[in-house]
Amino acid sequence: MKVVIVGGGFCGVFIAKYLEKTKNIETTLIDSKSYYEYQPSLHKVLFKPSLIEKLRKEYTAFLHKTDIIVDTIREITPQHVKTNKGTIKYDVLVIATGIEYPIFLDNKKNVYVLKNGKQACEIAEKIQNAYHILIVGGGVIGTEITGEIITKAPQKKLTFIHPRNHILERLPSDASDYSIDFFKKNNVKLIFGEKIASHKEQTYITTKNREIKADLCIWCTGIKTNPAFMKKFSDSCFTDRKALKVDDYLQLEGYPNIFVGGDISNVKEEKNARKAELHAKIIAKNIKRLLKQKPLIKYKSGRSPMVISLGDWRGLIIYKYVFPGLIAPGILKYLIQWWVFRHLR
Repeated sequence: MKVVIVGGGFCGVFIAKYLEKTKNIETTLIDSKSYYEYQPSLHKVLFKPSLIEKLRKEYTAFLHKTDIIVDTIREITPQHVKTNKGTIKYDVLVIATGIEYPIFLDNKKNVYVLKNGKQACEIAEKIQNAYHILIVGGGVIGTEITGEIITKAPQKKLTFIHPRNHILERLPSDASDYSIDFFKKNNVKLIFGEKIASHKEQTYITTKNREIKADLCIWCTGIKTNPAFMKKFSDSCFTDRKALKVDDYLQLEGYPNIFVGGDISNVKEEKNARKAELHAKIIAKNIKRLLKQKPLIKYKSGRSPMVISLGDWRGLIIYKYVFPGLIAPGILKYLIQWWVFRHLR
């Protein structure tokens, strides 16, 4: 069985790792880069760029039986995957390409998103020379970046803007209350109920015509699924926002030999690394069951612990309830990172 995995993030690499020990399965991983990158700790790079080397690991260092193709995806059809280097046919396909983080401004000068290590290092350099920093968006990324800046560079002036009256909306309200209180105690200027509508030079104008002058803007709002490489598939495979529709077994609707994992799927749950790993386990098991012609296993989306850092040590542990505190969140965040790389050996 020829299995092709598109995307080398959490979901993709764990599927490849799980399948390597299975007889009669030939695995290929396709990604635009040659290494795995641990995204949940990228905000730590903002004040320690050298850390990026510890957050990356070459695919060939832990995928010993997987064919690695470093290239850009041009087209995916129900029969093959096409890259700049050629066409790869498959028996089973896994799509785990993740999401994009678009900046909804015409003028993007001095506006950055934190999606990968390269961008993290660019932001780190900009932070050094910036006095006033604007954070746009109060999701997990915006919250963790804000916590990092106020604990590592308290001399910086920080403005935080979010369109709703509380942050971390998909989590318990206590998580929002604790984070906002922490921001206020550290002199962060909070603006709720507004969005950034335009940007001219160093002035950002909100939907209520408020003007904010800032040296640097870190954009942490809005996500986009963009499977433009799947034009040969029926429109019924996509949601209105272009996420990929999956069934109970994480198969692309209408295509039993195609699985979808991670953020690009339409599974209704908090999208994070832990969920991507759970997707990987189910998909790998179901591929093995396809090979043995056994019934597939349903994916059940349940609660998973989540850790949000506010600097190196302070943060939140969330599992049914919110447990704020010092030391424990920082240690747990580090242990999760250690556990991931320990399993990529």
